[in-house]
Amino acid sequence: MPTNLPMRATFLLTACLAMQLRKASAVTSAQDLSCRKCRGGNLKCIGDTTFQSITDEQCGKCLKGTWNWPCDVDGLCWCWDSTKPRYKPALTSGYEEAETKPCDIFTEEMFNVIAPNAIFPYTYEGLCDTIEMLNERYDEKLFKMGTLEDQKNEWAAFIGHTTHESAQYTASREALVCARPVEKLGGTYCKPCANENFDWDNRYCEVSLVANGRFYEDYCDKTLTSPHGCGCGPTTEVDGHDYAGLIRPDSSYFGRGAIQLSWNSNYYKASQVLSDSSGTLCIQPDLVATDPKYAWGTALWFWLFRTPDGQETTSHIQALEGSFGGSLNIINGALECPADPTGYHAESIITRLRYYCIAGSVMGVKRLLDFEGCEGLSKAFEECIMTGYCPECNDWFMDPSPQPTKAPSPAVPTEQPIPFRSWANDEWMGGIKRGDSSSAMGISSIFGVVTFLTAVYFCVK
Repeated sequence: MPTNLPMRATFLLTACLAMQLRKASAVTSAQDLSCRKCRGGNLKCIGDTTFQSITDEQCGKCLKGTWNWPCDVDGLCWCWDSTKPRYKPALTSGYEEAETKPCDIFTEEMFNVIAPNAIFPYTYEGLCDTIEMLNERYDEKLFKMGTLEDQKNEWAAFIGHTTHESAQYTASREALVCARPVEKLGGTYCKPCANENFDWDNRYCEVSLVANGRFYEDYCDKTLTSPHGCGCGPTTEVDGHDYAGLIRPDSSYFGRGAIQLSWNSNYYKASQVLSDSSGTLCIQPDLVATDPKYAWGTALWFWLFRTPDGQETTSHIQALEGSFGGSLNIINGALECPADPTGYHAESIITRLRYYCIAGSVMGVKRLLDFEGCEGLSKAFEECIMTGYCPECNDWFMDPSPQPTKAPSPAVPTEQPIPFRSWANDEWMGGIKRGDSSSAMGISSIFGVVTFLTAVYFCVK
């Protein structure tokens, strides 16, 4: 390689080549979920009943080299070591297990900086306990794979997403459904609302969606039943004048927890991993809003297990491979990759990016992960910097050094948490000095251009 190439372009090429090798390793490792190598000892080829109706006997023929159903359906049959509990493994990243424990990296002091106003069930102890529970069970570890920098980067990405989704850990239930839970006779009730009837400033619903005999059916796919999802149906107003406009929260699968888990299919699958029974969260979905194990656990389940249709990857793997954008695409890609420029999600990306930059600073990462994998996110980041809406991200923009001598100075959250979905009304927004959007970065030589384009080619290939 010529020695006169600009350092940044050379570094990018080297990093991308390394990433491709690690991705190849991850793809190979992901195949271990099949039964191709399931021979000898205590290994058995068994069926994943959460996927579709299947018996272990039907999967047994996969050991004989049969590649029709069910053996031709990825993940339907998997190799189980019968000396261990029957837990289907997570997709593997191909990274080696790290030595440093996750909560030795992300400390309680850091948590308090990130979320000074966190409410129950978002406790630091609950987060660490749930991570430890899952890491004891699975070979693929949360925040414990790769180098120390890989661990920090995964933490920063996860924190960036979950602080946004949960309003800096101050919202355990989706605001439009249960911004103001009502406690009556020992029970909790919610008042579902349409956006146009919700007072965001006062967090109050003026007209309930179940008023006048109407039904609430959001987040319910009625075509899904066990083993694909919790059974669900129309939710009606609770009987009694004192309960006008209210529903029982355990009758619906709206957004809850650190990643705002929603839909009856996700509650079913998360419940099987976290409680060994789909019935736990199907019967009591509000545990996700009230119990630290489930408030954090559902987010960790989604991070480690949720795969987009037709792809062998997870948010956990995307973060390890260097893509914040890829992790967002799995979490909310349908609404934010790209986002409707006239809608709420185009605006909410600002808070997501702000929280990610804060998390990166607190974790002391060397650089932010890339934004590729989520269409429009790179442009949103640049515009957020140029307009002055993301002051926490200034230190990360166009960093000329591939290896900073120190992490950017820590940026701390505002004294008051940014209200869920109401960031546009925050006073900090109006007082920000506008940046100069005309600035641009040049490349010093033709060799730099060639190297940069080569790096891009390898990254996207």
